[in-house]
Amino acid sequence: MTSDLAVRFPKTQQGAEDFVRFVMAQVSKAYATSDPSLIRPLVDVTTCPDCSRWISATVEMKQNSRHYEGVFVTMQSVHSLTVQGDAAGVITQVVAPAGKTVDSQGRTVHARSAEGPFRTDFFLQFREHWFVTNTEIVR
Repeated sequence: MTSDLAVRFPKTQQGAEDFVRFVMAQVSKAYATSDPSLIRPLVDVTTCPDCSRWISATVEMKQNSRHYEGVFVTMQSVHSLTVQGDAAGVITQVVAPAGKTVDSQGRTVHARSAEGPFRTDFFLQFREHWFVTNTEIVR
């Protein structure tokens, strides 16, 4: 998957915006399938606490035979700032729809109420492809 990311998401404003959309789609898929490997190659967990939480949450879900049902996050708007060298900032407006974490029998373990909309800023760095290096919810 990672070998074609630089081609699919070039070092441009559009590439940065499309990459953030892709990352959040992968996060949603990772929660639905309890598969942290969908997120790991896209983020830098050493600099991004939210990214680290996405991975640890999906690892824990996998260990406990759980998964998330529902859409994890809906992107309402995505706007990249000008790419500066190897860095880009992407401003998003997102909604977290209601959903639930269920066990292997389909029993609800945790229910989540809908939240948002709220602004989340993504900080990206282009290495061999874009990586999320940090996120910040702007309140």
